Amino acid sequence: MQRALIRLYRILPLWLLYGVMALVIPFYILFDGKGRLASWRFFRKRMGYGRFGSAFHVYLNMFNMGMVVLDRFAAYAGKKFNVEREDSGLYQLYCSGKDGFVILSSHIGNYEMAGYTLLSPKHMNVLVYAGETATVMANRERMFEDCNVTMVPVSDDMSHLFKLNNALAQGEVASLPADRVFGSSKAVRCSFLGADASFPAGPFTLVHSREVSALAVFCIKTGMKSYKVILQPVDGGNIKELAQAFAKEVESVVRRWPDQWYNFYDFWA
Repeated sequence: MQRALIRLYRILPLWLLYGVMALVIPFYILFDGKGRLASWRFFRKRMGYGRFGSAFHVYLNMFNMGMVVLDRFAAYAGKKFNVEREDSGLYQLYCSGKDGFVILSSHIGNYEMAGYTLLSPKHMNVLVYAGETATVMANRERMFEDCNVTMVPVSDDMSHLFKLNNALAQGEVASLPADRVFGSSKAVRCSFLGADASFPAGPFTLVHSREVSALAVFCIKTGMKSYKVILQPVDGGNIKELAQAFAKEVESVVRRWPDQWYNFYDFWA
């Protein structure tokens, strides 16, 4: 099905499949009870929307997520997207130093699209979920070939952490998500959208132990074929301060684009 979708995008415009998806999303919402309720509670309790407004934004949230997924396959098919960057000089400044640094990503917008455009002389090592299909992994690898990027799949033996650590020791870039705990007991409680929430300790421990700089990077969809990359430094004297600084940046972006935060579980549990 994924290979067929890529072939379709070579001949069909983006808006057509977006339109089909718009009709499918209500049925998806009906059968995704846990995700629907988690999204509704976020808009109702954290964003302060009314009942009907929250329900409408649940639809927009899932529709935006669907567009992001389709955009990935459109990129695999050769579709071009316009990606602008805020503070692009900041990224080049970090790349110009001899030391490695860490990019902290999140489940906001389409971070994968940013990876296709943040070109630099420094080699980037990106942590990715190992359970993706062969079609997705093969196309990602092809897209990253010209971007000086290597994928580091998450492994059960935790060897991916050693690979990222070695990359930083060699003055390279390590990129990993920093907004999901994934069941780990190693978490940092941070103030986030008016309540305490858990953020994974691992990314911030890596930054602190290696004594390297960190950047929060977000890639927001701004139009049918356009994205905006936002970069912000993440500073702190210890792991807790680093996590809170990152949480603050995530909150700032989520408040501006709440429909593009793809979180479908109780983040504040």
